[in-house]
Amino acid sequence: MNQVLVSINFQNNAIKEEGVQALADMLLINRKLVSLNVQKNSIGAGGARCLAEALKTNQTLTELNNQLGDEGAKALAQALVKNHTLLSLHLQSNSISDRGMTALTRSLKNNQSLQSLNLRENSVGAVGATNMAVALRENCALRDLDLTANLLHDEGVQAIAGAVGVNQSLTSLHLQWNFIGVAATKALAHALTSNTSLLLLDLQENCIGDEGVVCLANALQTNCSLKTLFLQENGLGMDGAIFIATALKANHQLTYINLQGNGIGESGAKVISDTIRTNSPDCVVKI
Repeated sequence: MNQVLVSINFQNNAIKEEGVQALADMLLINRKLVSLNVQKNSIGAGGARCLAEALKTNQTLTELNNQLGDEGAKALAQALVKNHTLLSLHLQSNSISDRGMTALTRSLKNNQSLQSLNLRENSVGAVGATNMAVALRENCALRDLDLTANLLHDEGVQAIAGAVGVNQSLTSLHLQWNFIGVAATKALAHALTSNTSLLLLDLQENCIGDEGVVCLANALQTNCSLKTLFLQENGLGMDGAIFIATALKANHQLTYINLQGNGIGESGAKVISDTIRTNSPDCVVKI
């Protein structure tokens, strides 16, 4: 048995359930492997169950990238209850809906080792987001949560925001392309007034507009932890630029803001540039 290899990448290798069974058998006895990537294969729910069974006893693997679905997500969720070494779980583009998400969130209430959860490009809606919010109120291990390109809408993001207001472990939250409007933005802004752990907030490609960004700007005047803010393509105009500039006069913690793809114009760009020059010279703003 090889006890030197610590990382294996089997991405895009046409691996099916029987191949995953062999990998799962290996995980039962291998004590060195820390990273296993089986993305873009055809492991399905059956393959996910094989991996899940191995993870219940494997205590060395810290990163798993794979392809499954709701049933596979449910199997992995059961494994997370017993596994205390996995730090990173990548489930991007896995056709996971609220059913799979709900199973995963239930396991997060008990799992205190997973630090990064990537659920980009799935079909998680408001129900799944609400269950994630419940988990975030109890889980103190998760640091990075990526929900980019799901179906959260305002209802789902409002639930997440409520949890962010009390959670003090999450450091990055990705909510790009989730149909977020003013109501959810107000909820996120309110969360920022009490949260002290979040360092990165990604809200690009949503529908925030000037009405939403004024809420964020007001919150940023008192928030002392956020470092990076993505607001690309959110329908911001000149008023939005003024609101951001006002926030930068009081906030000296932000180091990066991306406003590309908005309609702030040359006048808005000048307002922000002048503010940075005199008040926040360490902050980089992409316009």
